[in-house]
Amino acid sequence: MDKQLKEKLSGIKLFICDIDGVLTDGALIKSTSGEEMRCFNVLDGVGFVMLRLLKLNIKTAWITGRESETTTLRAKELQIDDIYNGVIRKIDAYSELKKKYSVSDNEICFVGDDIIDIPILEKVGFAVTVPNAPKYIANYVHYTTTLAGGEGAVREVIDMLIESRGDYTAHLDKLLEELR
Repeated sequence: MDKQLKEKLSGIKLFICDIDGVLTDGALIKSTSGEEMRCFNVLDGVGFVMLRLLKLNIKTAWITGRESETTTLRAKELQIDDIYNGVIRKIDAYSELKKKYSVSDNEICFVGDDIIDIPILEKVGFAVTVPNAPKYIANYVHYTTTLAGGEGAVREVIDMLIESRGDYTAHLDKLLEELR
């Protein structure tokens, strides 16, 4: 990781993600009864667990434009600190989170992929998108993941956050000790 990127990431205290197209591939599956389902990637989930177990003092939040019980359940499973479901004006949730955790814009990383994410992408210290986002979103970010949304893109960013906090291998060794 280059020095400038590491500097930006090392000061992050709040990690916020969009859901559809970022933590999922953006596909929505509807049953005949109207139930909506999403497919979350396990690599991303393990990344959130790693952040928590390493105690890097990074709070986590999800802000999504769609109301979804599936999202709420997944967030609870992963012990995400805050979940905002069905929020179209995401900047309002962002402002609440800033106040709640007493953080400044440059201490926040946000991963988003569509037009309703732009107001946050414009403000944060480290703005990220995925390669499957509409092309114009790249104009608002510091980094585009190599992995697509729903295919480990968020884990890629989490690994970068962990690496920015020192020796990545040492952090992994610490996790392994807890797992053995």
